[in-house]
Amino acid sequence: MTAQNTSNVTFWLTTGVGASYDMSAAPVQGKPTTITAATSGHADGDVAVCKNTGWSSVDAVHIVSDYSGANFKALGSDSTRETEASKAGNVTIYSADDMTKLCPSSWTDTTNAPSTINAGTFCDPTQTIAGSAVDAGTMEISGYLDACDEDYQALYEAYEYADQRYLRISLGPDQGYLVAPVVAISMNWEIPLEGAVAYTLTFAKNSATKHRFGPCTTN
Repeated sequence: MTAQNTSNVTFWLTTGVGASYDMSAAPVQGKPTTITAATSGHADGDVAVCKNTGWSSVDAVHIVSDYSGANFKALGSDSTRETEASKAGNVTIYSADDMTKLCPSSWTDTTNAPSTINAGTFCDPTQTIAGSAVDAGTMEISGYLDACDEDYQALYEAYEYADQRYLRISLGPDQGYLVAPVVAISMNWEIPLEGAVAYTLTFAKNSATKHRFGPCTTN
């Protein structure tokens, strides 16, 4: 296993509405899954959000790969274990113009432990059982404040509106992408006695972060 240099990592947040399409056919089972929809103006690396296909492996956030105007592959997806028939659902694609590049100084992804319910008895007061509530966790992005920078403006807008966004992190050549649906829930500022004014934005994840990557081309 080779360590990867973080100089190749880039962060992108959706700030546009994306283009929505009805699928013209049900997803084709595979690894990766093929999505069929008549689209235009998109490219490999765009963020694609699929819904209403009946397959949990497909109804998620993906990265566009092998794009053509008629179909594309959902990079890193695996629908080979789906046993039910899929349906022609919907897909929303976020192109480069719908995303803003971020320049954070640090990023942290946290997955919370499953919830538990107290089920103690006189014989075992500490007994617990697993709860049904699932918390996908949070992400924190920190950086330095410059109100004139497009990336700071995009993050503050996400905080103000607290609406659904998607985060795409490119990990560099052959390393794929991290993707997650996120909603900004808090923003804090730090003003040191000496140094730069900094911010930390916390996102709640609506589902777990996914690593989307394809076959490697290097040894």
